[in-house]
Amino acid sequence: MLVVLLLGCLVRAFLVWATAGMPARIADERHYLEIATSLVEGRGFAFADGPTSLRPPLYPYLVAGVWTLTGSRSLVAVRALQVALGLATAWLAFLIGRRVYDERAGVAAAAIVALYPALLFANVLILTETVFALLLLVVVWASLRLFDRPSLLMAAAAGAAVALSALTRSVVWPFPVVLAALVAWWVPGALVRRLAVGAAVVAGFAIVVAPWAVRNTRLQGVPVLVDTMGGMNLRMGNYAHTPHDRIWDAVSMRGDKLWIVGLPDEPPGGGVWTEGQKERWARQEALRFMRAHPGLTAWRALIKFGDFWGLDRDFIAGVERGFYHPPALVTAVAGAAMLAAYPVLILLALWAVVLAPPADWRPHVLMIVLVLFVCALHTVVFAHPRYRLPLMPVLAIYAGAAVTRLEWGALRRRDAWPALAGSAALAALWAIQFAVRDWPAVSRLLRDVS
Repeated sequence: MLVVLLLGCLVRAFLVWATAGMPARIADERHYLEIATSLVEGRGFAFADGPTSLRPPLYPYLVAGVWTLTGSRSLVAVRALQVALGLATAWLAFLIGRRVYDERAGVAAAAIVALYPALLFANVLILTETVFALLLLVVVWASLRLFDRPSLLMAAAAGAAVALSALTRSVVWPFPVVLAALVAWWVPGALVRRLAVGAAVVAGFAIVVAPWAVRNTRLQGVPVLVDTMGGMNLRMGNYAHTPHDRIWDAVSMRGDKLWIVGLPDEPPGGGVWTEGQKERWARQEALRFMRAHPGLTAWRALIKFGDFWGLDRDFIAGVERGFYHPPALVTAVAGAAMLAAYPVLILLALWAVVLAPPADWRPHVLMIVLVLFVCALHTVVFAHPRYRLPLMPVLAIYAGAAVTRLEWGALRRRDAWPALAGSAALAALWAIQFAVRDWPAVSRLLRDVS
């Protein structure tokens, strides 16, 4: 583990040094930095035009805290903190892998997390991926502790871990209900005690989220738990002009194809639209469209599911769009590493899920449910491989087990057919995506290198 952490630290430190002059180019990065700047300058959680609930609060507050401590507006300082968080994620992967499988599997999982190319790339972006990936493992770890030593306090801590995750990425805000149901099912004892432990999970979540939810609701004039992106994203992924080739990019549509076309001049009851009222309108319009077009909605869900489990192409896409300017050789090597590492990891994880599940089925169910929960919500709203990235440390635990436990002979086992079928389906998906989306960019990069 010391070697794994040292290698992970050295690679991340080199990337922070190499990207010291790289500005924030992605729109989400600029949003987080604008809010963090407002916090440091004493204007609160706000954009230039006033207070906002558009983004979850934890990451902008984290950036603002780094800047306050360092007395700077340094992106390098933020990336340095993310180095520590990335290494903490590897350490948690080790602890969970050791608890669920054994120490060898834990070390393998940690090595995968520490050196996974897409996670290394995320480490230097001013985005929530690094923090969210860590917090999801905190949720798993806290839940495992709860299984081992059930108590109301530990249940509340598990709920609080989910709350911190939701305050980073709101996609998991409904998850406490799922976790509470699993806990009430699994914890031994009388029904009343089991229900009390499940309720403590929800209570721990509510205690952490409540202050932010009250602030948002007062500001927006309608109930807003974490942010106002959910309904807007649902609308962009489910309206007449949602682009099927880039469903996540509906925000770039213009003119009469913009997602907000049709918004009345005033909200119900008059006045001026708030972000929360716009989100409510967008959510209602999206649900109305989905009910009116069930076939199209199902087809789009299939596309979104494929996008969620698609190849890691963010780095290559960023180079293509002029966001990043590494040497051509570095671009080719890094891009190829990202494209290749993901299929290897996900296929290893798939084979371990089918052929080497943990002896204790409770953490197995928990991790699978967590992955499927996030995937299902993105399948309904809109999906992108970037939104899957924080789940990769969870899947790395299974991949670590595959590396240390499975042999080639497992391919011939009768019960291997689900893994074979899943592998074939994923390979077909990636082949189609590579041929349609990636090969033109890859061929251009190869020409540049040559």
